[in-house]
Amino acid sequence: MNRMKKCLVILAKTPILSDVKTRLSSKIGIKNTHVFYEMCKNCLEDLTSKLEYDIKIATAEKEGVSNDYWKGFNTFFAEGKNIAEKQYFIFQKLLQIYQSVILIGIDIPQLSKKFINNAFICLEKNNQIIGPSTDGGFYLIGSKSNIKKEVWENTEWSCPKTMQTFVRSLNPRPYKLRKFSDVDEFQDLSEMIKEMPAITSERQVMLIKWVNSIEELIK
Repeated sequence: MNRMKKCLVILAKTPILSDVKTRLSSKIGIKNTHVFYEMCKNCLEDLTSKLEYDIKIATAEKEGVSNDYWKGFNTFFAEGKNIAEKQYFIFQKLLQIYQSVILIGIDIPQLSKKFINNAFICLEKNNQIIGPSTDGGFYLIGSKSNIKKEVWENTEWSCPKTMQTFVRSLNPRPYKLRKFSDVDEFQDLSEMIKEMPAITSERQVMLIKWVNSIEELIK
């Protein structure tokens, strides 16, 4: 079977169906958190690239696949009971179709199409790549081959050692990309703004303005 070249996939919850960013919402409220999530979704449009790679949304809920929230996106259900099983499933499914797959979360709106293209170039030269996040986890994982299920299962998730425990079972070790802050806590918002690309998109500018207004409100 001939496999297509590249796919960028975003693993995401559907706000209408699941709680999202609970630690952030405890500070700014559910309504504002949903606004932030919507703006992150809008920033995904900046990553759309019909020529270089496909883009898909892997929904955390089965019902999310056909939900209007993802209208305009190519969606599929990330099967599994937890984050480890869902990520394992994504790579198992997509590497049957694509030569290389990069997985990110929705809470990293400071990424640009240029960054994603460069990540795919790095993946051409390495079997796996990883983007470390400032909290000890990772915001991006890319691979050209399936990662064993035990690697996902043996990882300590949502802790300062998440990336460390994930990569220890990989040989060779994945190529490390630039470190970024994904947004889980209120203070991550200001770090995210600092990490925006030098040339920001209109959607990113709108997000920056919104964050500034929220920070003024919370003071």
